Amino acid sequence: MTTDKYPYPNSNTYTIPVLCQHCNEPECVPACPHGVFTKREDGIVTVGDTTVCMSCDDKPCLKACPFGVIDLDPTDGRIGKCDMCVDLVDKGETPACAFGCWTGSILFGDFDDPDSVVSQTVAAWEETGYVHQLKAGNGKGGSVYYLLSRKQWENMDNLYSPAWHNA
Repeated sequence: MTTDKYPYPNSNTYTIPVLCQHCNEPECVPACPHGVFTKREDGIVTVGDTTVCMSCDDKPCLKACPFGVIDLDPTDGRIGKCDMCVDLVDKGETPACAFGCWTGSILFGDFDDPDSVVSQTVAAWEETGYVHQLKAGNGKGGSVYYLLSRKQWENMDNLYSPAWHNA
């Protein structure tokens, strides 16, 4: 007999990819003293010249990101993160993750266009109560939505722990 709250096959476990949320008010942008991060008009938070990161001892951007998604290369001190493949987006193409997702689970588009696939998909799912966003440390949302069917998110505020980032 299991003592689990949600035993198989009705488990309440879910795995979500936590990537840069391209926050409405990204905390990494003002935190970087070298201006490496930029928020574009289309909402994408980009990464510029990371050679300046090598001389930055504190790496305040790492601490500022409430999701812990900024990576640090320990060999050269440079940072990196998802930038929605801006090189592809600028050419009118789809980011590699969405293009290569064989299940079609990753969608990309313009939320300002009500006819876009992302706007229509989120609108269709909003009535179900299964549309979720992670909240930034400043309480502002981002541009990434998670659609979870037949599951209820629990402890949404605890999906990311700063302790994981500092481990």
